[in-house]
Amino acid sequence: MGLAVVAAGAAALVTLALGPAGAAAGATPGTAGQAAAGTARPEARTFSNPVLGPGQDPSVVTYRGWYYFTQTSPQSNYITIRRARSIKSLAAAPKTVVWRGGTAGSPCCEWWAPELHFVDGAWYIYTTADNGNNNNHRLQVLRARDPLGPYTYKGQLTTPGNHWSIDPSPLQLPDGRLYLMWSGWPDDVNGVQNIYIARLASPWMITGPRTMLSTPTYPWELHSGSVPVKVNESPEPLLHGGRVFATYSGSGCWTPDYALGLLSAPVGANLMDAASWTKSAQPVFKSNPAAGIYGPASNGFFTSPDGRQTWTVFHAVNDPNGNCGLERDVYAQRVTWSANGFPQLGGEPVPITTPLRVPSGDPGAP
Repeated sequence: MGLAVVAAGAAALVTLALGPAGAAAGATPGTAGQAAAGTARPEARTFSNPVLGPGQDPSVVTYRGWYYFTQTSPQSNYITIRRARSIKSLAAAPKTVVWRGGTAGSPCCEWWAPELHFVDGAWYIYTTADNGNNNNHRLQVLRARDPLGPYTYKGQLTTPGNHWSIDPSPLQLPDGRLYLMWSGWPDDVNGVQNIYIARLASPWMITGPRTMLSTPTYPWELHSGSVPVKVNESPEPLLHGGRVFATYSGSGCWTPDYALGLLSAPVGANLMDAASWTKSAQPVFKSNPAAGIYGPASNGFFTSPDGRQTWTVFHAVNDPNGNCGLERDVYAQRVTWSANGFPQLGGEPVPITTPLRVPSGDPGAP
């Protein structure tokens, strides 16, 4: 996701962040990679989902011809990153453990939904953890000079009011201003999760108040079965064509109705004013029962290795009743753009029998 906020293509407001030598994150691979792309067999240039295998809460970044992939670990007490030249080989790439819960005074448990971002010359993992009690979930930040570490613990990223908070994702505007989006409780009682935004004074410190951008109100957001919790979570910002977009996940992840909504605002608007934002009345990405794919959400965005395309990664299940357990798989699908500049995620996941072309600049797999 680079900074997880930048759309590919000529209409993008900014390019992916620059590395230490000034190369664009997501730059075209070197000569060897280009040669491989020119000689790969046609079938090496396609893949079928779920391309990234079992898992949940995916985050993918392209940087200097490499893909980097992190997600919630099965035990939720450590964080791993995988690296590969092609999306087709990313699931099988070795895992590098970059953090273990309890290290350097960090919380022990439930390290959920890590996201990898390059901000102002350094790599950050934005995530959440607690002390073994879910009521104490708070945002956490790790920092490194290289995406594979070593990482240092920057501490808890305390939100205004210090309430239960998960799913942090940063947004950086072309003028350099930093914001943070996350999902949290309005107070200290479970029952509803809202989407919030606040300004960042630094990549690990919020300044000023929070603004609620979305609370579950539309019928599609209110599915929770027998669990008395209303859910908006996992905001994922994206910049394109003079607008700020943010997908978010609505309804309970334990239901087949778990889906993605969309928030949008002009890039020049006051993003701390909720009135600047428009919310989709219908989900923009939802289950595909005909294909047996349910609950496609908790997504992220990344650009193709050559920076020309925007892609999304998300998890989903094949359980028609929905499922929030370890039965989830990770899919990738290309994002296109409507005539008015809004992201088009495809409406639903394509069937797993449908071959998809690898992202542009991806050499494929032999």
